[in-house]
Amino acid sequence: MRLPYRSISSIQALPSIYTTFPTHYDNNQSSDTSGINSGTCFIRQIEDGIEVVPFERSNALSAPILSPAQDEKEVVVFSQKEMDAFEKPLPTLPRSIWSRMSLRQRILALLGIQFLMLMTIGLALMAAKGRSSHSNEASTVRVASDGHLRDDTTNHIRRGIFALPIQIPQQQISACLARMNESVAWQCVSDTTLQLNILPAPAGDDATTMITIGPPLSNDSVMHGHQIPNIGPVELAALGDTTGDGPVYHFSTTYDRVVLLRDNDLMSMDKPNAQPLTRHPIFLPGENLWQCNFNESFIEGYIYVGKPTTPEIASTGDNMVNATTMVRLLKVPYVVKLVEQRMPNGKAPYCEKMIVQTDSKLVSRSERVMLDLSDPEAEVEASTSKSPRFWKRQQAQAADYCRCQWLIQ
Repeated sequence: MRLPYRSISSIQALPSIYTTFPTHYDNNQSSDTSGINSGTCFIRQIEDGIEVVPFERSNALSAPILSPAQDEKEVVVFSQKEMDAFEKPLPTLPRSIWSRMSLRQRILALLGIQFLMLMTIGLALMAAKGRSSHSNEASTVRVASDGHLRDDTTNHIRRGIFALPIQIPQQQISACLARMNESVAWQCVSDTTLQLNILPAPAGDDATTMITIGPPLSNDSVMHGHQIPNIGPVELAALGDTTGDGPVYHFSTTYDRVVLLRDNDLMSMDKPNAQPLTRHPIFLPGENLWQCNFNESFIEGYIYVGKPTTPEIASTGDNMVNATTMVRLLKVPYVVKLVEQRMPNGKAPYCEKMIVQTDSKLVSRSERVMLDLSDPEAEVEASTSKSPRFWKRQQAQAADYCRCQWLIQ
């Protein structure tokens, strides 16, 4: 690589540079030594050639260096180790929004999130409270069989499992049977305790209440007389204040009524057979009996919430028909009326000869007796008319019907 050549005349004098010339210079040049004292050097007899720029070496890391035809410049000299020590890596850019936020912005964001959470929880609680109060106060209008409107609000009745003690029936009529000896087939349960369950609907609807009736305990003994009704879940409807004594709740359904009689209870005679002195005698294994069935019998109940009763514990023990062990249940806290009767359009009643097995199960003896009805023409008319209003009129006018009524208070 060749260095550029420059003319000597273009080289300017270097200020503030002390130049020492060797002693073997010519004497004719000594006259010019006065310029040395002035700090100015005149370079003569230098031919065109390579440009040489002198530098002053300094121990300092930074020193002024002057070069020809240039202004003063600051040159800083560092070693490689010192350069590496002064190098700093660039900071990593934040990736998430949270990292880019300042401290003040983070505090405001946390406060906003807490406010939204509290507002959401408060709105949820208010909505749940409003839904509960609405379900307690809401009512559903129903049309009863007699054409009246029913208010289905059930928020005043107490729910739970209660005992329903039944003593002597308030009313017992078996006029629907034509023969006197067969009238014993229609009996009314007495001297026993039923279990009354007032429970919410299975779907969890607080505005709807269900009711069931059955024995407090399962009993394998086969006993004489009217068997305890086993009523499945039925909706309980509110009739409102129909008697002036507060709200009344009503339920109605049908079930297969069963009465167990002794072998000689259905003898051919014009007078009824004498009933046993014991209320509920037990049939032993191997003994024959008559099972009289009144399928699709109508049963309804009225619960008078405005007529509370004295709370007490009702016990079912060995002297009761429906249990062999002691059970203590709280008596239903309201006056209850139960009505059971055979509907004119019901199936024809019959009695079937049965035998008791060792496991207390009943097995048919293939002997059946159809019970004679007192008014067959009314049965035919009722079977052709399906109007509930006709059934009500028929029950009010005709005296030849079978009916049981109990009042528990």
